[in-house]
Amino acid sequence: MKLSVYDIEGKKTSVEVELNNEVFGIEPNFHLIHQSVKVYLANQRQGTAKAKGRSELAFSNKKLFRQKGTGGARRGDRKSPVLVGGGKTFGPSPRDYTMKMNKKQKLLARKSAYSDKALNDKIYLIDNFVFEAPKTTKFVNVLSGMEVLGKKVLVLVDTYSYLDEDAKYENTVNLLKSIRNIKNTNIQLADTVSTYEIMNADCLIIQKGALQTIDRVNG
Repeated sequence: MKLSVYDIEGKKTSVEVELNNEVFGIEPNFHLIHQSVKVYLANQRQGTAKAKGRSELAFSNKKLFRQKGTGGARRGDRKSPVLVGGGKTFGPSPRDYTMKMNKKQKLLARKSAYSDKALNDKIYLIDNFVFEAPKTTKFVNVLSGMEVLGKKVLVLVDTYSYLDEDAKYENTVNLLKSIRNIKNTNIQLADTVSTYEIMNADCLIIQKGALQTIDRVNG
């Protein structure tokens, strides 16, 4: 599969880049995609919800009223769940929601997510723009020219760990700062993006230099 590269004005150029078939051209495994998304969302949960049961309250154990004849429900001490402020019956307690998935499954799920976007023509390539300073309006013009402004967009940029020059590092930082305030637009580093983030976006915009990172991580 070959894709045209868009310039800083959001227009197609004559430059075409061929995508790696091992990452963008496989048959999507939607079962693993679903499992990977489920694991990701489960691992975001803190599991810190807590309500005190009657045995954890610091009230007297004295029975407040006689058993019968009050016209109300039977209850014992102040800690009864029947009373406001009493102990919670079967209330939540801290728990661990963590789920695990092996590395090969994660890798195949991520490849499947990339391939699904590629098969549906939801991947765009942009040139390695030079941003001397953060400028949000500059990237808004790019999205507008590509006719994706307003959609849920995920932008993947080259990773710090693979940049050797300080100038390239600063340019990537400026790009990050230029995109982060645009509504419905998310930006991630190419080697840390998750399957959930890929599938949650309407379309992917990949920096040309980030393709090398994606191939290296998912190869």
